[in-house]
Amino acid sequence: MANKLNEPGLVEVLLATRNESGTIDLVLQELSESFSILERFGWSFRLIVVNDGDDESFTDRCLELFERYSLHSYVVDGPRGGLGAALILGFNIALLNPQMQYVVNLDADGQHDARQLTDLIRGHVTTGSDITIGSRWTRGGRCYGLTYSRRVLSRVSGFCLHLVGVPRDVKDSTTSFRVYSRIAVAKLQRDLVGFNGFSFFGASIAIAAAQGLKVSEIPIHFRPRLSGVSNLRFRQILKAVGDLPSIRSTRHMIKARENGFLGASHGQDGVENYNARRELELLSNTPTSTRLILNQFDYLLGANVLEIGAGLGQISTMLVKDGRSITSLEPDPKLCQQLTASTQTLGVRSFPSTLEQALTSNQISQDEKFDSIVIVNVLEHIEDDIRELQIAKTVLNPDGKIIIFVPAMPSLYGSMDAVSGHFRRYRRSELEAVIRAAGLQTKSIHYFDPIGVLPYWLSYRVLNRETLGASSVALYDKVIIPTSIFLSRLIRSRGLGKNLIMVAGPESVTNE
Repeated sequence: MANKLNEPGLVEVLLATRNESGTIDLVLQELSESFSILERFGWSFRLIVVNDGDDESFTDRCLELFERYSLHSYVVDGPRGGLGAALILGFNIALLNPQMQYVVNLDADGQHDARQLTDLIRGHVTTGSDITIGSRWTRGGRCYGLTYSRRVLSRVSGFCLHLVGVPRDVKDSTTSFRVYSRIAVAKLQRDLVGFNGFSFFGASIAIAAAQGLKVSEIPIHFRPRLSGVSNLRFRQILKAVGDLPSIRSTRHMIKARENGFLGASHGQDGVENYNARRELELLSNTPTSTRLILNQFDYLLGANVLEIGAGLGQISTMLVKDGRSITSLEPDPKLCQQLTASTQTLGVRSFPSTLEQALTSNQISQDEKFDSIVIVNVLEHIEDDIRELQIAKTVLNPDGKIIIFVPAMPSLYGSMDAVSGHFRRYRRSELEAVIRAAGLQTKSIHYFDPIGVLPYWLSYRVLNRETLGASSVALYDKVIIPTSIFLSRLIRSRGLGKNLIMVAGPESVTNE
């Protein structure tokens, strides 16, 4: 049931700033006025300022203004990864507060009149929306001070976003003055990773629609800036245009995931209850392609290797036969039983655990470090993949490597992904953003298996097959992967592919 103004909640107000020293005083003053009105009804507020700029005096200036206007506020250093990354950081901070019910976002340049916050919150709770947009273009909205070219750009951007998944009744999907429910923030924050520019705002509405979230608009008056210049640059416009196909493909993936994977019984019960034994048994009969995949990064592995999500142990078996010391984790106890039976005599140490469980139970010592961590066709099964990589970082040697092999191209997300329990297929920029968010550094990344794109699309997007065929697996093993590798060498790994191979390491290590 929608919250009413006489049923108040805690609101986290998020300002992502980049050199807005000239306008921050006005914005905070107006926020203070809105807070004081709503606090009379029992609402409470906390202000999060994500400082993504390079003005060293900005934090001190904010602290001075917080005290002047009696604001419950603090400043955090931004990730320096673009506007979208700064907002996602703010979302994550807000979610850490169990009392938070709403997040409000607005620009720190003064063009949004923060005194309109009362109308925005009133509209949000009255309509029971998940996201409420302060709209310039809906009936009653006004836009002052924008040049003709900026007006045209905004309108054209809105039209293009309608083509890639933003609902047509949303008039102003590119603006940032918004109220989000806690549910919306929790559902959006991971799927928006990698949308780091101004496309963040259009992507958030397209993704929200795919997730079934309710989006509404409240008219606002948008005004000229009082000082400074716009942070929007031509290259950012080009980047936003280039992100349109990614928004469309991500929206497709999320809609397919919501209906196929999360809508199925195993999705509701959790990925740990998905029985993948039949598929794994078929894939364990792919020695040619598995060896060719391992050859892509074999020289980086070192002597002491941890494999996360080892399945039936095909990769662990190959690695231990190469003379390496192998620790294998497989959280499915039945699969791990088979893994142990097939690899124990080879000297593989295996545990029926996730990495976090293995560390908590001291199956792996907190002091133990590995030369490399192999995560092949596993990360896409883990909902909180960033946290998994953060944990993996703690057991990696200072010069160690994390090898990641994942499905790529969200536009390919189909019946097999849903049945297999894939939370996602990765965009290249998304995987790089995930690595940064985990406190790691990309050493190399490239697409893999360009030839496999078409047969995968035909089988699992067009024909919607839900099982692997033995003949298809044999064809993949003996023909498609060897031919794909040959083609990749010819084109020097340029172009798209069905998978991505990522090599990551601690941030202190120099790029190779």
